[in-house]
Amino acid sequence: MALLLAACGGASVPPTLPPAPTFAVVTATPGPPPVPTPGERQRYVVREGDTLSGIAARFGVSEEAILEENPRSDPNRLLVGEELMIPAAQP
Repeated sequence: MALLLAACGGASVPPTLPPAPTFAVVTATPGPPPVPTPGERQRYVVREGDTLSGIAARFGVSEEAILEENPRSDPNRLLVGEELMIPAAQP
């Protein structure tokens, strides 16, 4: 609750409000996803529209192998910006 006091015999000054909070907006980096490097463990950053099955297919590994490298409470939910370790593809 704001209290406004008027000065006696003078012009009133309106109260000043603190500035509104600001929030940073994080967006996915545009461009093509990284090219897999066969035979090496890799770090992958989840992008909008990614699925676990799509990431597994792109890197030539199973979904189970990705989940073993990245234990999680909900394997059906990926978050944009989340980092996943991708195991090396098996020949």
